[in-house]
Amino acid sequence: MILLLIFNGNTERLIPLYTIGVFVPFALSQTGMIRHWKKEKGANFLKPAFANILGAIICYAIVLILLLFRLGDIWPFFPIILVLTFLFLSIHSHYQKVAKQLRLYEGIEKRTYDGNLVLVLVGNVTRVSVGAINYAQSIGDEVLAMHISTKETAEKDQEILQEFTDYFPNITLKNINTSYRDIITPSVKYVKRIAQEAKQKNYTVTVLVPQFIPNKPWQNILHNQMSLKLKYALRWHEDVVVASYSYHLKE
Repeated sequence: MILLLIFNGNTERLIPLYTIGVFVPFALSQTGMIRHWKKEKGANFLKPAFANILGAIICYAIVLILLLFRLGDIWPFFPIILVLTFLFLSIHSHYQKVAKQLRLYEGIEKRTYDGNLVLVLVGNVTRVSVGAINYAQSIGDEVLAMHISTKETAEKDQEILQEFTDYFPNITLKNINTSYRDIITPSVKYVKRIAQEAKQKNYTVTVLVPQFIPNKPWQNILHNQMSLKLKYALRWHEDVVVASYSYHLKE
């Protein structure tokens, strides 16, 4: 669409642009093959590289003709190539940096933790949250639960707190009050505070986010949206391990 606007809807002017887009890669590929044969055969590279040399000459000749006579039609090729080259180099640089940061070096110390604190996010007391607490107790030396309460849900939240206490009298449930319907911000703040306290005790922190898996894949778009947002917000904190507990629905 952009090219049609640039060339005022004249599709014939797109042909030279297409042509240079084809023959520049051809020319570069033939040049690469010539270098390959020279590296493999040394001074005797001319015979196996003859077809590549001929192809490169033809391709470069066509490119030169386009540059001399149709520059007004092929100029978009150059900014596009510059942008793509910059993009590819940036991606390559990113992969290099990632590999450097992940590579093991001598002298890296192994760390031993004294325990694991598991923080379970509880919205309602359901089979999902009960299963998540049971799982948290199996992997954690210390288990905490957290619930976000708003003004609109204050009465219902008291029932949830009482029901949770009946199910798990030995688990501390932290009820965090917020003036807004924003669950993410207070949750992240509390998790950061717990992570700092755990770090002082040489504990790891695992945030366990309960979720249920619908029976049909398309139903996923209807559920667990808040869980996804919360996990995304917590993933940027390096002192916190974010895990999911999945309860599978049968119907």
